[in-house]
Amino acid sequence: MAIFEPFHALRPAGEDVKDIASLPYDVLSDEDVRRLCKEPRSFVHVIRSEGDLAEDCDPYSQEVYDLAAASLARMKEEGLLQKDGDPAFYIYREEAGDHTQTGIVGCASVSDYRRGIVRKHELTVKKKEDDRTNHIVTVRAQTGPVFLTFPDREDIAEIIKDETAKEPLYRFEKFGVIHTLWKVSDPLAVKNIMEAFASLKLLYIADGHHRAASSARASELLKTTEANRFMAVAFPAGDLSLLGYHRYVKDLNGKSEGEFLAEVKKNFDVEMLDNFHAVAPERPHEIIMTINSTWYRLVPHKDIYDPDDSISRLDVSILQNSLLEPILGIKDPRTDSRIRFIGGARAYAEVEQLCARADSVGFLLYPTDIRDLMAVADDERIMPPKSTWFEPKLLSGLLVHEL
Repeated sequence: MAIFEPFHALRPAGEDVKDIASLPYDVLSDEDVRRLCKEPRSFVHVIRSEGDLAEDCDPYSQEVYDLAAASLARMKEEGLLQKDGDPAFYIYREEAGDHTQTGIVGCASVSDYRRGIVRKHELTVKKKEDDRTNHIVTVRAQTGPVFLTFPDREDIAEIIKDETAKEPLYRFEKFGVIHTLWKVSDPLAVKNIMEAFASLKLLYIADGHHRAASSARASELLKTTEANRFMAVAFPAGDLSLLGYHRYVKDLNGKSEGEFLAEVKKNFDVEMLDNFHAVAPERPHEIIMTINSTWYRLVPHKDIYDPDDSISRLDVSILQNSLLEPILGIKDPRTDSRIRFIGGARAYAEVEQLCARADSVGFLLYPTDIRDLMAVADDERIMPPKSTWFEPKLLSGLLVHEL
């Protein structure tokens, strides 16, 4: 039984929404932050307030968190953000090209997170967790949602269909995506959403593990009723678009190209491709590799992974366990400076550009299936780092959950 509840959202007033809305804090480069902090209405002043300080400032200092709180207070005082007087759910739709995803924004339970009803599949990094915990505690708000998913349900689909037939609060295009938000505050509709989620046994974190973990830590420090909940957007699994999360390694670990390929062939069928540019893998267990302007298709031998094991069968695991570690010496991809992870719609071109350097190597991976993500979470296991990339990203600043 999953708890999912309405809340009193702090949100942009009217047409200000397009100026306020921002990409999430963890996908913004330092250059993005500096540029966006020149825009007075941008929510970046709240989520990455170091952009308003000297370039050599410590982004994890208390000064940064205090400034974030002051920036949120300023936006409220100026009327850019206003608090809804009634508790509500919100329907959030994103349209990017031919892909559309529609989820429900509400508050999930910190208790459910601790008990495993809200299931995770990734480890968190303490420094990043400390950062968002300090941010939440100082700002007294959750400024970006956790990205949840659940198995498709007809009753929830009907609720979404009914509510999105109404007039939206906002509809605007930004970052190449059309964003639409509807408010659901009718008591009967709110009751129906709560009951539908209560009948779900589990919710799954798709993205936002640091936000969820930090919210749980902040709840222990703040000890308020609102801090026992965290803002989330819950999407039906069938709506989600996962992209491949690719790898680039800057050298061949002291090997010649011939020696490297000979070792790869011990675990993979290797086919040279008759092309000179990146091509997408077409199916699971097909990895596209590029080295010295030559492209190859790798297919793992069936004896190097267990098809019934939720971790072993993942392409990211196969690549790590049978090539990156034993051949290229990448023992810990989280900390090794020789490896770089590249996700997103423009990733193929970036991998190709990086691999223009002699004796570097790139790998293009087929997207992880959402069912594999759920299987790993159900087994209470942890996926390898950088296994999933979700697009489009959820905007920050559309809704804020004050604590």
